[in-house]
Amino acid sequence: MHVVVIGTGGAGISAIQTMRELDKKCKITAISKEKFMPYSPCSLPYLIGGEIKKKNIFRVGKDFYERNKVKPLLGKTVSMIMPEEKSVLVDGRKVKYDKLLVAAGSQPLRPPIPGIDLDGVFGLGNLGDAERILKWVKKGARKAVVLGAGFIGVESAVALRRLGLEVLVVEMLESVLPKMLDEDMSLEVQKILEKEGIRFKLGKQVSEIIGNGTVKGVLSGKKRSSCDMVVLGIGVRPNTEFLKGSGIKTNYGILVDDHLRTSVKDIYAAGDIVEAEDKIRGSKMVNAIWPNAVEQGKIAGHNIVGVDREYEGLQSINILDVYGVPVLSMGMASFELKSPEVEKVKTNRSVKKMVMKDGKIAGVQMIGAITNSGHLLSLVKRGIDVEEIRHHLLDERYVEPALRS
Repeated sequence: MHVVVIGTGGAGISAIQTMRELDKKCKITAISKEKFMPYSPCSLPYLIGGEIKKKNIFRVGKDFYERNKVKPLLGKTVSMIMPEEKSVLVDGRKVKYDKLLVAAGSQPLRPPIPGIDLDGVFGLGNLGDAERILKWVKKGARKAVVLGAGFIGVESAVALRRLGLEVLVVEMLESVLPKMLDEDMSLEVQKILEKEGIRFKLGKQVSEIIGNGTVKGVLSGKKRSSCDMVVLGIGVRPNTEFLKGSGIKTNYGILVDDHLRTSVKDIYAAGDIVEAEDKIRGSKMVNAIWPNAVEQGKIAGHNIVGVDREYEGLQSINILDVYGVPVLSMGMASFELKSPEVEKVKTNRSVKKMVMKDGKIAGVQMIGAITNSGHLLSLVKRGIDVEEIRHHLLDERYVEPALRS
């Protein structure tokens, strides 16, 4: 059997490792548009900020492909999938497969605003982007505008600030991390970031990036903010363009069943490109976070080699470090629910919030300390009624039952 894997990110590499562990004989070809060995994209802001070195971002050794008997096609682009002849078109050459895994990931959103293609406008989706940002800073950039105060935007802002740049974050919604945190929790994070010198314009939208070949500033409303670089941090979109004509059903991302099979026989999908079910919300969505990609890769790998595994659904969990302060959210925020009940505990070292619905935990947000977060995630996922103990769950002295002697 010949398995072709498109993409060597979290999902692709996880699938390769799983397949090779289960099947020592199958032929595997890995295709990546990147020339680099597999690395962690989560580490890119830390690379930009100088907190880690480039050599430390790689997930596997240089002998990974050889050791796992994988044929790598690096720096190559898949332009078409042809299921009727079971082949993919790679830089004009056909590569045959028996089974195919599409794990082509996502890319930063580029809004259709004037000036988006000026020199000095960057996404942050891959190592090449990070290297281009660092090169631009070394050329003398001193003022940066980050579009978006979501996960990517905040991490980008922190990284640029660590390099000594003046940083302004422009966010069209009214709070920092608006899809991750409720506004009261968001304000706590904003205070930390502002203390470190990062400025915000919330409830504003950039209407134009100004410059003559090179970025000179941005317009938000009638206000001009000068800058010499812009970083796009407004989210990502699945890389689905090359699927046209393949018959693979998509909505925002590739639609899959509970075994990560697509609508086309012998083609599977995993990672940021997938639209799967979020069990907590009860709907299908794209949730482009590392744990989901890795888990989906494992599940797809099992099923591709004939070992039945069912995918339990997306995890809704985000964790980031804001100047040494852990910030975590899992499940749903209160703004997603009608009439939610809320438990909130604030101490001199942390703020914790729990969103309840019908006696069950719908979501949790933590800033400063993430004690018992694993146990709380389990309660969220399993939908257990915690009404009788709800007032104790956020107490830092609370010990989960499984740990009691």
